[in-house]
Amino acid sequence: MSIYLVRHGETDGNRNRIVQTPETPLSAHGHLQAQELADAYQNHEISRILCSDHTRTQQTAKPLQQLLGCELVLTELLQERNLGALRGTPWKQIDFDFLAADYHPENGESQPQFGQRVELAWQQIVKQANELEKSLMVITHGLVLRYILQHILQIDEASLERAGIENTCVTQIDKQDFSNIKLLCDIAHLRQEVVKGAVI
Repeated sequence: MSIYLVRHGETDGNRNRIVQTPETPLSAHGHLQAQELADAYQNHEISRILCSDHTRTQQTAKPLQQLLGCELVLTELLQERNLGALRGTPWKQIDFDFLAADYHPENGESQPQFGQRVELAWQQIVKQANELEKSLMVITHGLVLRYILQHILQIDEASLERAGIENTCVTQIDKQDFSNIKLLCDIAHLRQEVVKGAVI
C-alpha cells in the first residue's frame, strides 16, 4: 500500500503569481484538473484522504472523495506556509526574496517555523497511513510538498527541478519503505495542456 502526496489544482493565484490566501479557490482549469485526478485514481485502493483545510485543497479532494466514498480528514498542519502580510500581493510588487531562508514575514511563519510544522504534518501522515490497511492520499500545497520531498524524503534538488511540482502532481511512495518512490510529481492523469503556475 502507498502514500500518495498530491498538490492542489490550479488557482488564479498560481496562474497570475499572487501570494495566496487560505480562501483562494480553484480556477475553472483547476476544477478540471481535480476531476481528472479523481477519474484517474477512483479505482485505487485509497481509504482516506488527509487534506489541508484551505479552500483549494478541499476543492481538489472533493471529486475523488465522492467517487471513492472514503473518509476525508482536514488538518491545519498541511496548510501552505503562512506568509502573513504578503498574502494577496502580486509577486511583481514584492522587491525582495520572500522565500529566503532568513525572511520572517509580518504576522506569518519563518522558514524554521514552517519546517517544524511540516515535520509534525509528516508524523501525522505516517501515523494515519499505518492505521489503514489500504492507501492514504494527502492533498496539500507546493511549498509543503517541496519540504517533504527535499528534506524528509531526501530527493535531490536536480531531480525535483526536472520533475516539477505542478498542480495535482502525484508522488507515490511505499508506506512501508519511504525510499521506494514509485511516482515523482507525476501528471500523467492530466489530459489537458498543463499551465505552469507559481509554486505557491
